[in-house]
Amino acid sequence: MLWPTPSEREANRALHEAETYAAWLEAAEAVDRTSGADVWRSVDESPFYDATLLRAELTMLQRLRSEGAAMALAEALTASLYRQHADLAAAELYSVARAGTKHLVTNYLSEVESALLWLAATPIPGLSRTEKRRRFVEAAHAFGRTALMLSGGATWGFHHLGVVKALFQHGVLPRILSGASTGAMIAAGVCSRNDAELADLFDRPEQMRLDGLHAVGFARARRERALLDPDRLLEVLRHNVGDRTFAEAFARSGRALNISVSPTRTRQKPRLLNHLTAPDVLVARAALASSALPGLFPPVVLEARNAAGDIVPYIPSERWVDGSLYEDLPKLRLARLHNVNHFIVSQTNPHVVPFARKARHHGPAFGLARGVADAAGFAAKTQGIAAADLARRAAFRGPLQQLADRAYALASQDYGGDIDIHPTFHARLIPKILANPTPEDLAAFIRSGERATWPSLCMITDHTRIGRAFDTGIGLLDSV
Repeated sequence: MLWPTPSEREANRALHEAETYAAWLEAAEAVDRTSGADVWRSVDESPFYDATLLRAELTMLQRLRSEGAAMALAEALTASLYRQHADLAAAELYSVARAGTKHLVTNYLSEVESALLWLAATPIPGLSRTEKRRRFVEAAHAFGRTALMLSGGATWGFHHLGVVKALFQHGVLPRILSGASTGAMIAAGVCSRNDAELADLFDRPEQMRLDGLHAVGFARARRERALLDPDRLLEVLRHNVGDRTFAEAFARSGRALNISVSPTRTRQKPRLLNHLTAPDVLVARAALASSALPGLFPPVVLEARNAAGDIVPYIPSERWVDGSLYEDLPKLRLARLHNVNHFIVSQTNPHVVPFARKARHHGPAFGLARGVADAAGFAAKTQGIAAADLARRAAFRGPLQQLADRAYALASQDYGGDIDIHPTFHARLIPKILANPTPEDLAAFIRSGERATWPSLCMITDHTRIGRAFDTGIGLLDSV
């Protein structure tokens, strides 16, 4: 049928007008019924996994748990996860129905989660609590971890607050966050608050200061080669984030904050600051450095709190600028430092968002169009990288060389993850990119971030279910 039926139009209208995730999910289920995707969900068979094997393993796990066969269940879980998890993480399993994937996949993941929690809570003869915890920690390490990565994006980066809000309120906010530029500001605010304080922030976003962008006079702008006042932005950051170090923020929230900063020296490397690499560095100052886009803000010297409690320069000979320039999404460093192998990316960079492919839920009929679009995008990026590389090789030493290097770094970065969340791009947002948001703007950015996250929530829930079960199980074993 070429034209949508009245029921299809009504379902799609409800989907786009939903004000809560519950309303969105109800509308998504209605859309799936009108499109036939609900039937697809109920059919076990798929080219992306072995349905017969998956049903058999699901039945086996249920039986072993009901029989109380703990050791056999642990062995079966290990083998089954190694066989099945990579297949069940295929993005194609979430490209047909809006409300979720195959019911068989959901049931299997739910059983794995239940089995892990049962093993953590149930005494096992011959296995001490300490030994059980050790095995859980080893298994969790082998499984890997998930990180939420918040890109740069100037004022558009306030969309990240809506993404974090949606994940937090549905219990799937990762414990590892990274941020660059505006993403660093948002990640710093999230990781400096415990759960109660974070919930209060989303209930009362008006407690945030939004006046961080303040122009300086002509003389100062000429002297510092920067148009905006870093002192004002630091004042706002201290209000929104506090004066904690990375170690103090981690101790307060249990969330690992990671902030990217870029060097001003040619031979210096980008840094990823966190409670492991820079525990005594002040978070607000790091967020300021990560937001110091050349031309808008001057380079920043980091600061740390020493053993006596005094604030001192951190590597005083080095100055740092916008983290997005060289490492908007520091995936390799996160993998090495935190054992991360699964990345959720909230992307708001102005040079990325307008060209990002939005919808995942178009169904198989749109596969060819998506493939053509992806191929065109890849070709454009390849040509851009080649042009930037040619420019930096041809540039003479000095400011022009540095500018060419930064252009190449921007063009050659990978701006995606395993799950990508992009806010809807509107041309009317362009004037707001370098303007302080009003309270009304902030509310709109948060809602836009939430809406952009809702279509991915079922996928995020499934992809993080086992990792969260490991964390919960270890927490149970740590409790008295």
